[in-house]
Amino acid sequence: MPKHKTSKSSKSKGEESSKRKSSKHNDDSKRHKHHKHSKSSKTEDQVEREPLSLYCAVYTPRSGNYYHWAFAIYHPEFNPGWIIFEVTQQVDDGPFTAVVRETDPRASRRCLQPLTNLGQIHFDWVRPLSAISDLPVPGEGASWNCQDYVMDIWDTVLSLGAIDEYEWTQGRNGMMTYYGPIQDDEEDYEEEDQEEEDQEERQPLSAEFISDSGSD
Repeated sequence: MPKHKTSKSSKSKGEESSKRKSSKHNDDSKRHKHHKHSKSSKTEDQVEREPLSLYCAVYTPRSGNYYHWAFAIYHPEFNPGWIIFEVTQQVDDGPFTAVVRETDPRASRRCLQPLTNLGQIHFDWVRPLSAISDLPVPGEGASWNCQDYVMDIWDTVLSLGAIDEYEWTQGRNGMMTYYGPIQDDEEDYEEEDQEEEDQEERQPLSAEFISDSGSD
């Protein structure tokens, strides 16, 4: 009885079909792996793109009649979430020193709450904001203090391009509520001193009266 011979063309078709199935399986497997990888990368990007929240932290003074200011940045990836920039004095009428702290400003009992919200900027600005450390700090200044330092920082944020003029103005207006000497709400007290102020030449406040204080 003659043996059945498989034609070469049938054999070739079978091999091609097998190769196509194998290739399709590999492609599906690659697409599946790529999809999983893309999903993971998207999650990482979303975390990185969370904005930086900017605030002015205002503290009641230990002495004197000026609020203490600090510039605060919050981001969930920071540890413990906050970085604050401020200038302090070791002694009244002493030189100012720039200080960077990694602490929640609200942890201080002297911190006024809520914080003054200055807005949000993209996370990519975290490195350019290192320019804050290069801001000049006067050794001593009767007309310059912690409040002016925060205003200088806010000007720097604008000059870097992280915010526009409108955002800068909105933030500045929010801070100006606490700028300068603390105002006495008692109108009677102001009226009593009005005549004396009109008669005498205005003198600068004594150093101990405008002394600066830190956030800690």
